[in-house]
Amino acid sequence: MTATIYLQPNFPSIPCALRDIPRWVLWKDAKVPYCATAVNSKASVTDPSSWSQFQQTQTAFEEGGYTGVGIVLAGDGLVGVDLDHCVHNGEPAPAALDLMERIGCAYVERSPSGQGLRGFGRCHPMRQMKGIKRKMDDLNVELYANGRFLTVTGHPILDGSLVDLTGFAKVANEIGGPDLQRRTEDDLSNPLYSSVLPLSSSVGIPSHTIPKEVGQRNRCLFELARQMRGVHPEMNQEQQREVVREWHRIASPIIGTKDFAITWNDFRTAWKKVKHPSGQVFQNILSGVDHDAPIPAGISRLGYGPNGQRLVRLCMALQHHHGSEPFFLSARIAADQLGIHFTDAAKILSSLVDDSVLELVSRGVGRTASRYHFMWKA
Repeated sequence: MTATIYLQPNFPSIPCALRDIPRWVLWKDAKVPYCATAVNSKASVTDPSSWSQFQQTQTAFEEGGYTGVGIVLAGDGLVGVDLDHCVHNGEPAPAALDLMERIGCAYVERSPSGQGLRGFGRCHPMRQMKGIKRKMDDLNVELYANGRFLTVTGHPILDGSLVDLTGFAKVANEIGGPDLQRRTEDDLSNPLYSSVLPLSSSVGIPSHTIPKEVGQRNRCLFELARQMRGVHPEMNQEQQREVVREWHRIASPIIGTKDFAITWNDFRTAWKKVKHPSGQVFQNILSGVDHDAPIPAGISRLGYGPNGQRLVRLCMALQHHHGSEPFFLSARIAADQLGIHFTDAAKILSSLVDDSVLELVSRGVGRTASRYHFMWKA
């Protein structure tokens, strides 16, 4: 049996926009990811501590023992398009290039085998979509946005930059179908922290507002209105209509009422009746945090920077609201509040636990965020 010969990474040709993302891993023949900063230690697409900076990963590869490098997709907007077996005698199939153009990829490279194409770009955050794999126009099409690492070779076919992929969501919906709407992500752990996840429109349809059977239309419409009022209270009527029209399209195979005008009227009625928008409690807690207030002297001596101190104040406010009960907090929500990448927020949270500022009561998994107790006594 002939061993597969893989392309060696051409590091200088990898776009700077990719190199600047600190989520690099190594891989071996079976495409198992490995950590660049720990010898022969496997990496995980759900463990930020196992990811590395680009230069660290390049150095580890050049020291030997690995087949290639790759980057982790973490649902923050970096997405990948993978087309297998579409390069023949060194020439990409016209249909493959047409699809890359339709999606909007400006950077397209050869896969490690040399027989496929890989495109990278940016899309609105799609944390609920880990991946889709379907046949389309005689092409083996795979789209990825979260919870996956993709190999990177630096052997470009199209040597552009990482641009917004205007066709990514549309193609994802075409090949993903209704199942795509039901994919979950780890920030939907508790109604307190729910957020609208963009899918086909500029605003988005939360997957849990889609009916699963006849008879759930009115309840789900009200929940959609509650979500929208909580996350996007400034939405005008036309923006609302865009969301409801998409909701109606997705829900039509399930609900008994097929007339959009009825759905639209019911939504507008629900919008006006909502008294407790989703996420309002959390926003009230945030609005009450004084980020200029001093933190306990003992924590100050630990030397945290501005982001660490802001997170301490946020955790103190959450604990105050929950009394003696633990509070929920995900790294992504913390990152949104601090204006930093969620991997950095995860590291700050880990430091707080390591320093006994926080107690990790339960680690988040799937739809459940981590739960913490604020332990520091003033």
